[in-house]
Amino acid sequence: MLNITFISDSTSSEIYPLNVGRCESTLHFGARSAAQQWNEALGKMNGDDIELNSRLLPTSFAISIIKGLKPGDILTFKGDFIAKIISPNSDKTQNLELENEIVDENSLLIAESAADYFELCERGISEDLERLKLAWSARTLSESERDAWRLSGVIIHGELEKIHVSPGVKIRSCVINTEGGDVVLGPNSEIMEGACIRGPFTIGESSQVRMGTMIYGPTSIGKHCKVGGEVSNVVFHDYSNKAHGGFLGNSVIGSWCNLGAETTSSNLKNTYGEVKIYSGGAKSLVESERLFCGLLMGDHSKTGIHTAFNTATVVGAFCNVFGAGTPPKHIPSFSWGGSEGLEIYKVEQAISTARKVMARRNLTLSPENEVDILKLFSESEGDRQK
Repeated sequence: MLNITFISDSTSSEIYPLNVGRCESTLHFGARSAAQQWNEALGKMNGDDIELNSRLLPTSFAISIIKGLKPGDILTFKGDFIAKIISPNSDKTQNLELENEIVDENSLLIAESAADYFELCERGISEDLERLKLAWSARTLSESERDAWRLSGVIIHGELEKIHVSPGVKIRSCVINTEGGDVVLGPNSEIMEGACIRGPFTIGESSQVRMGTMIYGPTSIGKHCKVGGEVSNVVFHDYSNKAHGGFLGNSVIGSWCNLGAETTSSNLKNTYGEVKIYSGGAKSLVESERLFCGLLMGDHSKTGIHTAFNTATVVGAFCNVFGAGTPPKHIPSFSWGGSEGLEIYKVEQAISTARKVMARRNLTLSPENEVDILKLFSESEGDRQK
């Protein structure tokens, strides 16, 4: 059986806060995690084990390169480790450098920052589309169905062949536009009445788009999520909610997050200038060469109602953010508070909340998980002292 091991390198610190407590390979490249896509794409290879850079994204080019490697090959690109093929039947190794001239800037994608994940959402959906439809048993609609959908209250602009519906989907009266890209509805997902959706867009298993929601693609929603309000180019990881009003754009939300009613994030400075983003490597705000960036939030973080985030705010894992005014642009993991000051979110309370939240989804926070949270609390102590 093929076994893929994902290797984090020194640059992985720039994926903060999304990788706090998790490997970069578990982050969503489009609709699903890079790890899940890699396993499906390479599943028919020979039994040799593979090591992959955890930031390497499964584009068709990258998949073809990995499939072309031989046992013992170690591949690098511009000094970065890319992949290694480990075979019990070969004790030979060969170091290979991927030549610059055969790689353009869009063919080999290696995540360099947390913001890359919303910027590459459209590419991720496109690269995974055929595998995704197969995994979700999604049926592609045909033009002959347009009138039937219209009579049921679903207005579709663009090609029906770009809508893919999985078993158990519920679609109420809504508007779907495929002129910008495909729309894939995962198993048992629900689009409530009054929603307006522009592709590219995906929604995972048992997730909901609430009544009157406005979604601009490229956006992806993980499984068991509830999303409402106005959303533009956002990646929601599994088990996270933004169920109420408020705007969120050019953002990435980790798993087990909950954004209180009317939580809103700016995604563009009033000066239309380039934004600075907190760097997990430099431990400070750095120039990002980006005009658009909203909220980057780690796992298990929450906001109170009417929370307003400044452009390019970075929130660590296990934070509870609330209060009037805009919070700091960087909120370290295990923080409690907002614009009026931050306190330490007691780790015992963080664990208790995580246990309750997961129980609502019939999942259990294991003793091993609790040990991991305690470790994260200890490892992030330096950030809270700055």
